[in-house]
Amino acid sequence: MRKLSKNKSVTLLAAALIGATALTACGTGGAAEPAAGPLARGASIVVPSDPGGGYDQTARAMEKVLTEEGIAKRVQVTNTPGAGGTVALSQYVQGNDASDLMVAGKALVGAVLTNKADNKLSEATPIARLIGEYEVVVVPAESEFETLEDFLTALEADPGKNPIAIGNQGGVDHQWGGVLAQEVGVKPTDVNFVTYDGGAEVTTAMLGDRVAAGISGYAEFAEQVEAGKLKVLASSSDTPLEVNPDIPTIADAGYPDAVFVNWRGIFAPPGISASDRKALDEAFKTMNDSEAWAEVRKTNGWTDEYLGTDDFEAQLEKDEAEAETQLQELGLA
Repeated sequence: MRKLSKNKSVTLLAAALIGATALTACGTGGAAEPAAGPLARGASIVVPSDPGGGYDQTARAMEKVLTEEGIAKRVQVTNTPGAGGTVALSQYVQGNDASDLMVAGKALVGAVLTNKADNKLSEATPIARLIGEYEVVVVPAESEFETLEDFLTALEADPGKNPIAIGNQGGVDHQWGGVLAQEVGVKPTDVNFVTYDGGAEVTTAMLGDRVAAGISGYAEFAEQVEAGKLKVLASSSDTPLEVNPDIPTIADAGYPDAVFVNWRGIFAPPGISASDRKALDEAFKTMNDSEAWAEVRKTNGWTDEYLGTDDFEAQLEKDEAEAETQLQELGLA
């Protein structure tokens, strides 16, 4: 065998080392490889509301974290508003591609009942419950109401005089509004609730002085609150919100029995394969455990309400049963 010169041997060895280093960098350096399964070929997320609301904020935060963390190759977000999310749901459950996802939450559970929709949320495949969000009661900055007690006293005196903007019919905004009315002995059906398709429209209604107050998650009002155009009377939490500890809690306001929390999660179409279901479960567990997602929760004032696929499926069935009972008691369904 012909011997290589010393210089050529060194050259070939260096080339081999460079090649090995390049392979290592491709495998472990930079962004992680996309997860196996549905997300490896890219994904879409359906938002069952207009842009700007809580569902939309959640989906676009997921889009950013999933791609930046290398969990998904790419993510496209699309909005399908209408009837509190039930229009999107009725279309969504006809699909079967595991890479076509949908963000949804407790609000849609109620909207299904009040809109007498043909499909329940549990007909989709629950993948992960991700975040929780407390509700807030907000009024225009120049409003005569300085405290929640001020507003509820006026509501008690004349339930129809001060309209309340809510995100959708029968959703969490509506449900908590009904609970607050009951706290002062008012029938929820006597309150002038004005329904909009998402928190962005609720904000617009208040800024335009079309309603006296609005109810939604804090993140949907945060920009206008920080700009001094809206003021928060109380949150639905029993402890101060991390995102704004100065907001009075519902317990501070004198109504400790009215604590209420919303949740949002991610769903896949019905009938996906067991392997795709497992891959999605693992992918969103990875996302939920990431520092990037923890920062998203902190920024938006969301709490960690994570449940994996099996636990989420069981909890969703309970939530649907409880929502039906609650909405009947509130006269909303």
